[in-house]
Amino acid sequence: MSKIKRFSAAALAGLMAMSAFSTLAMAEESKDDRITISVLGVDWGYGPSANSDMEIWWEDLYDVNLDIEWVNYNDYHQKINTMMAADTLPDVVQIYKMNNNYYYPIFTQAIDNGLFLDMTDYLFADGEGIAETNAVMKNWEDTMWEQATYNGGIYILPRSKAEVFQQSGITVRRDLMKKYGFEEEPATMDELKTWLIDLSNAATEGEGEKIYALDFYGDNFMQDRVKAFAVAFTGQMDWGLDENGEFQYMQFNEKYIDFLNWMKDLYDAEVLDPEFVLNNSETSKWKAGRSVAYLTAWYNWNQSADLTSNKIFDSNTPDTYEAWCLMPVEGPEATVISVNSSDIDSCVAINAKCDEEKIAKIMEVFNGTEEAIPGYDMVMNNGVEGVHYKVLEDGTLDTSDEEMGRKRTEGYVGAWNQIFLKTDADQIVGKFMRAGAKRASDENIQRATDIKAELSAFVAESGLKHENTNLVSETYNAEWANLTADVNTNCALYVQGELSEDEWKEFVAGIVESDEYKAIQAELKAAKGE
Repeated sequence: MSKIKRFSAAALAGLMAMSAFSTLAMAEESKDDRITISVLGVDWGYGPSANSDMEIWWEDLYDVNLDIEWVNYNDYHQKINTMMAADTLPDVVQIYKMNNNYYYPIFTQAIDNGLFLDMTDYLFADGEGIAETNAVMKNWEDTMWEQATYNGGIYILPRSKAEVFQQSGITVRRDLMKKYGFEEEPATMDELKTWLIDLSNAATEGEGEKIYALDFYGDNFMQDRVKAFAVAFTGQMDWGLDENGEFQYMQFNEKYIDFLNWMKDLYDAEVLDPEFVLNNSETSKWKAGRSVAYLTAWYNWNQSADLTSNKIFDSNTPDTYEAWCLMPVEGPEATVISVNSSDIDSCVAINAKCDEEKIAKIMEVFNGTEEAIPGYDMVMNNGVEGVHYKVLEDGTLDTSDEEMGRKRTEGYVGAWNQIFLKTDADQIVGKFMRAGAKRASDENIQRATDIKAELSAFVAESGLKHENTNLVSETYNAEWANLTADVNTNCALYVQGELSEDEWKEFVAGIVESDEYKAIQAELKAAKGE
């Protein structure tokens, strides 16, 4: 019998024993004696129901009442921000990024007003704190907690560590590489440019239809589809520090023009969608077979060994399409890489009004692990055996039952990891090493392992990071959108040859010499304590 079966059977037996031990009235009275924890969480469009079987199962496991409101992601910020303004917060709230930052202005203002608990002393206590003893948290590096820190305190509780340097993979059509003799992989940005242009042209001629160099569309030159290329030329993330220790935005780095010239060379060679600014996502779509390459997550090419059980490409494409990922390419200033703005994949915060008894219960309920509760990880991912799935004789899980499917949806099964602790991401195991037909080939598994190792080595050596993490600038919050409104438009105009290099430099100088930009630099520096 598997561990999860033993766990489920034991849990259900325990619940049956409790029922047999007391009358229904006594059981209800017992529930009334439980601590109630009110929670606000994000619903990503699944429509979970209150008091579902999943919610009740967690309540009985921890002997607690959970009063959870799942709010649709479209309305979440308005809901929580209103609650912060009115000081009507529940006990626990999921913090959802705004402008790519967990510590966004309204949240930090609420922290400054004393609405949220500083969890530092609960997490770190001379080796006895939760972060020092919890089987998952104790493996986190100091950088994880630095990312969770604002103004010297830890006000967000990470739910797991995300996969490293996610948007750093140059995914390519290997079938085209083989077919047209391009199996020697590029090692530098110059080599990559030539390789992309030549393979795009060869494939276009050979396939009888336009095959672009890159899956690229829109006029946002800080989007993930190209950002890692820009890092290779600038050697910094969105905000870095220049040689004088001053904060510098990537697009205003004097070396950013080298990235734009790299993109312009692709455009001039007619291997970028000539109308990319129109935001047509289909024209150069890699998964539809319309591009040679696609800058995306380094693990998003997890094609099965048979190329079909896990297809990766659109369903209507031939089974002969083969995915591959290049090893990290070197640029003048850095590897092609995009460091996560935060390694925290989701987090919660605790209302400062909670008393010590409730805080202790929250820490127990929200920080479970497989080591403390055998079978925990299985429930987090799949729900409860017999309620949300059944195990077939070959050991695989069957979720085809209509009633079980309804309970899975109502119970938000698989999404509680937004608020409850879960194991850290391992995309090589989770995507490439799946059991059964969806498992990738040994060659692909090894390539993914090598890519991750090389990216990790580069960051360890370079220390590349987002230098503005959790630093607040009031001028940035108030003025940035207006200050930079024309930046990406002018990037597009430059790449299209409608803006000269002198005009670009003059435009950038107008921003970096402005009072607003200088104020942002000074405020970020002050927030950093320098």
